[in-house]
Amino acid sequence: MSFASYASLQAAVASWLARDDLTVFIPDYITIFECAAARKMRVRLMETTATLTPVNGVATIPSDYLGHRRVTWTGSPRIELTYLPPQVFQNDWPVTISGTPSVYTIEGSNLRLAAQSDTNLEFDYYQRTAAISSALNWLLTNHPDAYLFGTLTEAYAANKKLDEAVAWKSRRDEVFQEIQTVDFNERTGMSMRLVGMTP
Repeated sequence: MSFASYASLQAAVASWLARDDLTVFIPDYITIFECAAARKMRVRLMETTATLTPVNGVATIPSDYLGHRRVTWTGSPRIELTYLPPQVFQNDWPVTISGTPSVYTIEGSNLRLAAQSDTNLEFDYYQRTAAISSALNWLLTNHPDAYLFGTLTEAYAANKKLDEAVAWKSRRDEVFQEIQTVDFNERTGMSMRLVGMTP
């Protein structure tokens, strides 16, 4: 069965459930799975870069933000900024000083700089994966089993079939772990190397 579209994913889930009375709820199960995936995974294919324009040292972070990776001040020379927890930032860095920033923090939907600057920032961050209801995304394209197992988890949990829900959750979490392991190995360049003589 194909997983090339939102409709085909729904059809596949309906086929695996083998129940006609749940078809109307399948979009909800898919949405709930997508929420779980957003909380559990942080991998390269979720990264993107945006340009932020601060005003008085404060910039609004993108609405699809899940976590920060890197903030670069784009003045001359470019400077990689250091993240500080909000309480440390507030205690140790006067926010009224203007100049070249060296640190930043994130509070709510705002990124704050110290020192204050209005120069653009290059903001590398993890973004929420677009819902499959609006367009194909990297997760369905590369890992349709995650979508299938995750949606079945939510379907069985919603219908109080707890043994089935636990079984499918185990399959879903196994796929999540495999995706993150592959991503980690790719980022760190890990590979198997033979040492010594080989026959």
